[in-house]
Amino acid sequence: MQEFIYLNNAFVKAEDAKIHVSDLGLVRGYGIFDFFRAIDGKAIFLEDHLDRFENSARLMGLPIPATRDQLRAIILESIQRHSLPLLGIKMILTGGFSTDGYLPAETSNLIVTAKPFEFKNPDKGMKLLSLEYKREIPEIKTLNYIVPIRIQPQLRAQQADDVLYYRDGIISESSRSNIFIVKNNTIATPKDGALFGVTRKHVIKLASQYYKVEERDVSFEEYLQADEVFTTGSTKRIVPIAQTDEVVFNNGQTESVTKHLQELFLAYEKQNG
Repeated sequence: MQEFIYLNNAFVKAEDAKIHVSDLGLVRGYGIFDFFRAIDGKAIFLEDHLDRFENSARLMGLPIPATRDQLRAIILESIQRHSLPLLGIKMILTGGFSTDGYLPAETSNLIVTAKPFEFKNPDKGMKLLSLEYKREIPEIKTLNYIVPIRIQPQLRAQQADDVLYYRDGIISESSRSNIFIVKNNTIATPKDGALFGVTRKHVIKLASQYYKVEERDVSFEEYLQADEVFTTGSTKRIVPIAQTDEVVFNNGQTESVTKHLQELFLAYEKQNG
């Protein structure tokens, strides 16, 4: 299937999608993005992702060269051009073509891609490695993934899937998802220092109908003593954390609260996505 990329006012074949070397996303890593899924031609939680994209752009001072209605139309056309039952859609906004390689341009570069997507087994728990780190301006979904990419060799050596960020004894997030702990059927998730994901928002809304849910500081020690830990994200929905460092949760098995929420969320997404 031919892949098309939307690049500054036009869809072009993927092999023809090129951007000038002066783009500030390349020379300084200055830019934002957002990612979501499209299932059977429908963009999942689209308005939430557009809200976050617009908020990230506002906080970064990047003008979006399209109205919200135009963005919706671009996304719909991208989905239609790639007629697959499951797609991953990415919107990218960069600082534009900088004349001095430092200051953002008056016009940003807007890119929208659509690629085949596949979920991993939701019952296979992830392994995390803890890392003392807090992302700069965590409420912005920036292009800057230097830290988790740089430690990939360490993750591979430890057969780990991702990292768990903490600072001063308080956890915040993983590199690409949010963290929840379960203790005595009460669910808690960090309230600060993280990019608050769209899936997180809907999981909190859904889980609150069945469990007590707390948004608060969660200590690293409390995390390690949890009955269950799970992570949420657009690429994962809800996935259990089987191990962090040397601590194994529930013998690596998916326990009751996480399993219950996984089942509930599938139905919720179909009705509300």
